[in-house]
Amino acid sequence: MSLHAIKAFESAARLGSFKKAAEEMAIAPTGVSHHVANLEKRLGVRLFHRHHRQITLTPAGQRLSEATTSGFLTIETALDDIAQRASHLRVETTSSFAALVLIPGLHDFQRRYPDLEVNVSTGETIGSPVSQLCIRLGDARRVEAACVLKKERFGLYGAASVVEAMKDTQPMPVYLTRWKNERLPSPPWPQWLAQSGLAGEAFETIGFDQELYGIAEAVAGKGLVFCSQTLVAEHVSNATLVEVALAVDSPLCYYTPAPWRDYSLNHQALLEWLKALIS
Repeated sequence: MSLHAIKAFESAARLGSFKKAAEEMAIAPTGVSHHVANLEKRLGVRLFHRHHRQITLTPAGQRLSEATTSGFLTIETALDDIAQRASHLRVETTSSFAALVLIPGLHDFQRRYPDLEVNVSTGETIGSPVSQLCIRLGDARRVEAACVLKKERFGLYGAASVVEAMKDTQPMPVYLTRWKNERLPSPPWPQWLAQSGLAGEAFETIGFDQELYGIAEAVAGKGLVFCSQTLVAEHVSNATLVEVALAVDSPLCYYTPAPWRDYSLNHQALLEWLKALIS
């Protein structure tokens, strides 16, 4: 049975008019009449009593009308529900990435996609990759290339006044991150010292379990922070923090648990925007 014919019948039965059904479907009245006639021919019964400028349902037409109206209403409800769910994006990530990168930039995403709503939560567990978008810090050597958002570089940062006082303050406090996830590679602090030609004795390292805390201390002028470039990009752009020396590569990366193709189209749009943001 033609879906167009069934829809033409349902509309005509509900509105009581071929003309009104044609207006609703944006086709000619003869098109509705043709669809209904074909449907009646396929079924072998009359669905409408046709009078002068008026139609009424036959018993068979009444039965089919109740079924089709209920069916199309169920389909419409499902479509509305799916569309509404698709427009509400759930993002789960680390506290540091959420506070320093994702949330500050969301106003730009909402401006580009006003019909999408983004809800951000933080936590240590990875949720279902199809129902929500997870953004994690991981070991790039263990992550599929199609899942990587950005490979991380690490550098030493501080307020301008603190950086200027480095030679006068011995040792200088440096905030390092000790990951809660012990499988993550440590921040490349020794590699940075070797590249910069500086001795570890010139610094007093203080550990936090999230980069967010060390960055907050550095912004407050209490010392320096050794962290990923991505998290301090906004602070460096605003000159709240300055870089002490060139950053070094690390095996760490920001990634998603599943390749982009596994996410919804709206989630993919968010990923494209996010990758451009952190690049």
